Amino acid sequence: NEIEGGRLTPPPADRRCHMDTKNRRKTFRTITDVLHSPIAELAALRRKPTQKTDRVMRSSKLEDSIYAELREDDTEMDMTENAAAQKLKSFPALSRDVFQSLYSLAPRKNGTDMLTAAAQKFNVPILDHVVQQDDYPTLKNICEGRSLPAYEAAAEFTDRAAEELDGLLSELGGDKGALNTLEKLETARDAAAEELAKLLDARAHTREMTEPGKQALINAANRLDSKQRQMEAVSQMLDTTMLRQTEAVDLAVSAAVQAATERAQEVQSIIGAWSDEPSNMRRTPENLALLEKVRKSTVLKDISKYLGRFREIFAQAKNNSYAYGRGETYSLELGNNLSRALTSELAMLATPETIPLFLRKYQQKQIKQYRRREPVYKGMGDIICCLDESGSTEGEAAAWGKAVAMTLLEIAAESRRSFALIHFAGSSSCQVDIFRPGEYTLEDKLTAAETFLGGGTNFERPIREAIRLMDTEGFEKADVVFITDGECELPDACQQELQAAQVAYHFTVTGILLDEGHAGMDFSLKPFCQKIYRTSELAENKIVKALIIP
Repeated sequence: NEIEGGRLTPPPADRRCHMDTKNRRKTFRTITDVLHSPIAELAALRRKPTQKTDRVMRSSKLEDSIYAELREDDTEMDMTENAAAQKLKSFPALSRDVFQSLYSLAPRKNGTDMLTAAAQKFNVPILDHVVQQDDYPTLKNICEGRSLPAYEAAAEFTDRAAEELDGLLSELGGDKGALNTLEKLETARDAAAEELAKLLDARAHTREMTEPGKQALINAANRLDSKQRQMEAVSQMLDTTMLRQTEAVDLAVSAAVQAATERAQEVQSIIGAWSDEPSNMRRTPENLALLEKVRKSTVLKDISKYLGRFREIFAQAKNNSYAYGRGETYSLELGNNLSRALTSELAMLATPETIPLFLRKYQQKQIKQYRRREPVYKGMGDIICCLDESGSTEGEAAAWGKAVAMTLLEIAAESRRSFALIHFAGSSSCQVDIFRPGEYTLEDKLTAAETFLGGGTNFERPIREAIRLMDTEGFEKADVVFITDGECELPDACQQELQAAQVAYHFTVTGILLDEGHAGMDFSLKPFCQKIYRTSELAENKIVKALIIP
């Protein structure tokens, strides 16, 4: 200890280790001292040494293969990990462990005795902080069993953690290089233990040791004891630092997890919105090309936020519908109408054990039964969507409208119908994109989605284009959806022409008024729309459900 300012203060940690080593150098003076000490037990463990690893999480060969495929040709991740490894050797294992934690259905950890010192003091605390974050359940839900979002999230986390590595090392490791020092001490300790183990084995097979042999064994025991005590001192210092800096570490990890969550949500949103296989969340060339394309376009990214959700609504509607009778479509509901009950429910009457359950469900009107959809006057032909792209819709309104239009395109494609998207704004601004079944590509969809005309609002031009499509392009008995946010009047002559076309082609016009925050403008659609949905009155998802499920 030293006198400083009238107070007795301990020397620095590195000097304490040095002094402790010097004082303890002669801990063992005889063979008996060595044999009756814990050091002999520590050396005995080296006869069957445990292979140390930086990997905190356990993984199967299949998971390793999946990750290896994901990592292939990812030079950015290689550069990030190589640079960080110069400061901390165990860092590259962190990205693999974060991926494993997110992707695995049942994450499992390696035992502490299998981990390197750096993994114990850095990787383990970081991973513990990760799973404690508020965003982690959301992130896990997106990534579990889905390799692409899990990898993208792990890469984003690794990138953020690498940027903050110096700070994290300081907060978790105390003095600069303390973690690496601990790892070097661990290596030296294990080497000393292995040396002592060999000498102890030699003694066991020798009747009488020579004096030089005895001294060599005693010296080896003292070296092992010294390295062990140094390790304990540095480890204790790290533990103390870690307790003091928990809040700072949590803050840095929280920011990295939040960024990873946003990245995973983006991947889920883009693939779910635009891919022909929205459930395929693997790192395929098609998915990578799609991510690159959409990430470059703010318009497409904004549309993705809605379109992925709308496609899920459509997929659920398909799964909950059943063909019954002569092709009539039914969906399910709960009730107690036995004439419409599912056969699986009636089967409960077949055995005495399940009859009470059936009766209880009958009394509580909880029996699953078919619900016949009421007949709706719909053309069930092609679909025409008139989309307002005037300047006032730019932003969220335009993104929502495009997402509805792309959902209608998917509905048309599902039933092999043609689809037309009429972009309109002012009287001179109009563009028509026609999609015939099997005759368009993903690039065609993306191009149509990115189109935005801007300008004023004119209803006459898109209505006349819709009628033209029926007259000359074969869009007979079409369903027409008219999406707008603007106040505009349809001239009497155009209204009469529209009414004549409706009589001839048997179609209806459904209006969607983007009037959230500006209620009261539905009068502009009433003259020519048979049904009007208003975003000021209905949640956006409910409007989409109403379009999908009549």
